[in-house]
Amino acid sequence: MKPIDHFQQNRPVHLARRDVYFEHAAKMLRAPQSTGPEIRLEDYEEILFLLRVARQHAGYSIRRTAGENDTDEQFGRFLNILAGNVKAVLSMLNLRTMTANSSDSFFGFLGANQASLALQAEEYQRRANDIIRSLHNTLRMAEDPFELLKIENADAFTPEERERYAKARKHFTRLIEEGRHRYKIAKNFRQLGKH
Repeated sequence: MKPIDHFQQNRPVHLARRDVYFEHAAKMLRAPQSTGPEIRLEDYEEILFLLRVARQHAGYSIRRTAGENDTDEQFGRFLNILAGNVKAVLSMLNLRTMTANSSDSFFGFLGANQASLALQAEEYQRRANDIIRSLHNTLRMAEDPFELLKIENADAFTPEERERYAKARKHFTRLIEEGRHRYKIAKNFRQLGKH
C-alpha cells in the first residue's frame, strides 16, 4: 500500500484558502471607501490579516518537486510586497490619528500648535493615499497573472483534487461572508510584511 502524501493531499485546500483570502483582501482594497479621509484603520487591519493568511497557505501549497513552483513562489513574494504596503498604510493612518487627536501638551516639546498638527495629520493622510494608489496599480497588474496561476493549478489537479479545491473554496468563502474566518496566525508568519 502506497503511503499517503499529506502535503499533496492538502494542497488543494491550501490553494483554496490562499485564493479566497487574497481575493477578499483585493476586493476590500478596491472598495471606494479604501481611500480618502474616510479610510478605516480596522479595514486595513483586516486586509493585512487576509494577506498574511493567504501568504501562509501559499507557503503550505508549494510543491516539493523542484521547478514546479516558480509561479506559486513568485505569487508568495507578491503577497509579501502587498502585506508590506498595507503595513505602511496602517503606519500612516496611525500617525494621522495620533497627530489629529493629540492635545497641545502631547506635542508641546515641538512647539507645535493645533494648526500645524492638523497639517501634519493631512500629510500622513496624503502618504497613505499615495501608498494605496500604488497598491491599486499593483493589483491591476496582478489580475491576469493571478487568473493564469489559478488555471495552471486547476489544470494540474486530478478530478478528485479539483473537487476538494471547489469544496474548500466554497467553505472559506462562506466563513468570510459570515465573519468566522479569523484565527490566530502561527508566530513565525507574523513577520510577513515586516521585511
